[in-house]
Amino acid sequence: MAAGKPVKEFQQYLCETTNNGVSHTNYYLSPATTFLKYTIKAKNAIDLCVRKFPKNQNGAYSTDSQESIQHLVTAILPTIMGHFETFQKNLFAGMFDLTVYQKDFKLSPFIKKLNNGEVVIDITKLSAYRNVGSLSIGNIIADNLTGWHNPETVNKHFGAFGLNYAFYSNDDCKKLKVLWQLRHSIVHTGGTLTLPDAQKVEELKLFGNKQIAFEKNFIYEVSRKLHPIVKKSTNGISLAFKNNLLPDLEQDTKNKIDKFFEVKSSISVWLK
Repeated sequence: MAAGKPVKEFQQYLCETTNNGVSHTNYYLSPATTFLKYTIKAKNAIDLCVRKFPKNQNGAYSTDSQESIQHLVTAILPTIMGHFETFQKNLFAGMFDLTVYQKDFKLSPFIKKLNNGEVVIDITKLSAYRNVGSLSIGNIIADNLTGWHNPETVNKHFGAFGLNYAFYSNDDCKKLKVLWQLRHSIVHTGGTLTLPDAQKVEELKLFGNKQIAFEKNFIYEVSRKLHPIVKKSTNGISLAFKNNLLPDLEQDTKNKIDKFFEVKSSISVWLK
């Protein structure tokens, strides 16, 4: 042990976050806006590293700087995709909780469509909510659904609401499958895109059996390209959902629903 270094267990390194405005509470109140806020925070973190890491006299990054940037960029992608999963699940959960304000939402058809009627609630997960005043039934359902890493399955989950709207387009699905597979390979196969995994996604077939590394502007592009996907999917499902609301809702309720489906970003041009 180095002199003067405190002896601490892993959990004792947990500290207060500076990631203000990106919590589960924020996700439940406004999923899309919260997710986009996080992607920009992630982009800014990498941008800072790119600007500050040492360079050689010719302006090129030193070998250590280049390797460090690649490590950081690769590590950020799974975190972004974890937030993306949280966005999807909280949008689904909040929509279910808000169906109490719809004119003709029918629970029985919803259940039959959801996972082909096979939804099993994990009692262990449910027990964690004991004595919690702000219990969300929607979150309990979302936590017990699988397939959040598959955009086509996510389309089926949102399709259970009977709103006649495809949450992701075919082009969205292609882009998201690339990101989800890269995330899987970083997390589960030591950052190598194995030959079998590369064959799962058409766009990645030529990269099989290669170690995953990205150019320094990759996270910038992930944030930028996810903006219109999140906007289009959220706005589309929002319009379909709001078309079925009860008449004469109180203004506070209307405001809550509007806030929930809000899609805002500090880089508003990326939403166009």
